Amino acid sequence: MHEAARPPRLICRCRGVASPRIVEAVRDLGLCSVADVTKVTKAGGGCGTCHPEIEEILADAMGEPVAAALRLENRLISRSETCIRIEATLDSRVRPALEPRGVLVTRFDLDDLVVRISFEGHPDEAALTLVREELQRFVCRDFEVVAGDA
Repeated sequence: MHEAARPPRLICRCRGVASPRIVEAVRDLGLCSVADVTKVTKAGGGCGTCHPEIEEILADAMGEPVAAALRLENRLISRSETCIRIEATLDSRVRPALEPRGVLVTRFDLDDLVVRISFEGHPDEAALTLVREELQRFVCRDFEVVAGDA
C-alpha cells in the first residue's frame, strides 16, 4: 500500500508537518531525499526523529519495499510523540485558559489527524475553538479538533 493510501498522521512533530503535505511534495516535485523534503516542507529540520518516517514515504513513492515492522514502529513513535505534544499543549495553554470558566478538558483521543476532546463542565463553542486554535498552532495545523467522548 502506498503512503498516500495510508491514514494521515503527524510526521514531523518539531515543525508540525503532517504526512499529506509530505506525500504531495514528494509526488508533485519528485523529491528523492530527506534533505529535499526538509528544504520544501521543513519536515525533518528539527530533532530528526521523523527521518525514518520521511524515508518510508520516499520509499513508497519510489515503489521500494518497507518492512512491516518498520512501518509499525514509525506509527507507534509518531502516535506516542504526537500525544505527548498534545498533552503538553493542553496542560500549558488550554487548561489554564479554560479553568476560570469552569471548563475542564478531561481526555483526548487521537485518530489519524482528528483530535477528539472530552470536556467537563459547560463547554461552549468558544472552548472548542480555543482548543482547536492552540493545537493547530502548537502541534499541527492540519488537525481537525472535535468535541466528543474520547
